[in-house]
Formats: sequence, C-alpha cells, structure tokens
Amino acid sequence: VTDIKRFNNMMSDHGIYLRERLLIPISNPEILQGSTCYIEMDYNARREVAVFYPQGRPSGKAESSTNTAAAERRSRRILESVKRSLHTDDRTAAYYLSVTDGDPRAAMMEYSEDLRWERQQTGH
Repeated sequence: VTDIKRFNNMMSDHGIYLRERLLIPISNPEILQGSTCYIEMDYNARREVAVFYPQGRPSGKAESSTNTAAAERRSRRILESVKRSLHTDDRTAAYYLSVTDGDPRAAMMEYSEDLRWERQQTGH
C-alpha cells in the first residue's frame, strides 16, 4: 500500500478510495512482454506513465472524463489562488487569467500594471 500511495502522490489510504484509477508499480516487467503499453500523462500522479490495459486498449471515455475533471480541478485551484493573491472576485481573477493564457504569474503582473496605470490616471 505504501508503494501505491507514493507512486500516486497520495498522503493517506483514504485517497485510494477516491480515485477512478490507480497506478500500480510492477516488480516484474516481464509479465508485460508481448502486451501493448500506452504512454499517458497521469494528472493525479503528475507524471508520464506506461499504462497496460488488460482489455487491450483504452476506452477513451473514462480517460477523457478523468483528465477533464482533473483539468477543471486544477483550473479552479489556480483561479482561487489568483483570486486570493489579488484580493479580488472570481470574475476579475478569471479575466486576468484569460488575458494571460492561464499563467497565474502573468495574470498577477498584468493586474498590478493595471492598478499602477489607474493610480497614475487619478494622480495617487
């Protein structure tokens, strides 16, 4: 269980039950001989992994929904982080993320530049 938690970037056993898919390290790679493995990005483990599908190939549906859900969670976390850093609302944070192609650092810089410009215009 410890290896599974480490391989999947988990801190507790509870995380095992929350995942739709778990990465399981294998000790004997020869068991995969003659099989096809797919190289995929696992967003929970934050790494590329070789994936073996016992049924032969990925269904696509489960993978795309898992990746979409993970991407949405990441986007929400980034939005919340930018919102807290800028001390602003969701819409403002979302706007600055959108004009900087989702780059949080650039969003904060853009916001700071806009504030500086506003202060110059009002003479403060």
